[in-house]
Amino acid sequence: MAETGILGPDERVELVRGVIREMSPKNWAHVMTTKVVFRMLEDALRGRAGVYQEAPLVAEGIDSEPEPDVLVCSNPDEWAYRSLRTKPLLVIEVADSSLQYDLGEKASLYAEAGVPEYWVVNLVERVLVVFREPENGSYQVRLSLDEKSRVTPEAWSELAFEVYAFLPPAGKSS
Repeated sequence: MAETGILGPDERVELVRGVIREMSPKNWAHVMTTKVVFRMLEDALRGRAGVYQEAPLVAEGIDSEPEPDVLVCSNPDEWAYRSLRTKPLLVIEVADSSLQYDLGEKASLYAEAGVPEYWVVNLVERVLVVFREPENGSYQVRLSLDEKSRVTPEAWSELAFEVYAFLPPAGKSS
């Protein structure tokens, strides 16, 4: 729609369940956290997976095209992603003002899309919420990991990340 002039180039929107939704403005902590998470995963998965920042997620069976903060796909070939010949294995949202939306509506949407693992970097409570095992439009497993914990993506069991590394320094939330 931006390409046809319906939306302005600076309008932040995403298509969710057939409705164009305005996205919340991002504060500095959100921007930097997204960048840190993206870089950590990109470095760890180079040559093994495609890691994208704010790329549209197109999945069969849902009338949505959300743009998660970080999207990790099975195929490292960028052209495969663009032609939809790849599968999302991990989706990550960074949440502060959008926290309830990301934990509720977005979790349901990603489960419906069959995304096997979904993480929410919760900047409000300084935890990482991990969703796994999508089934019938919801995740069967939900874990809340504090900043002293480690997380291992299911698709790459040899990797482990310290949760605190995903979070801004204490007191730097705006």
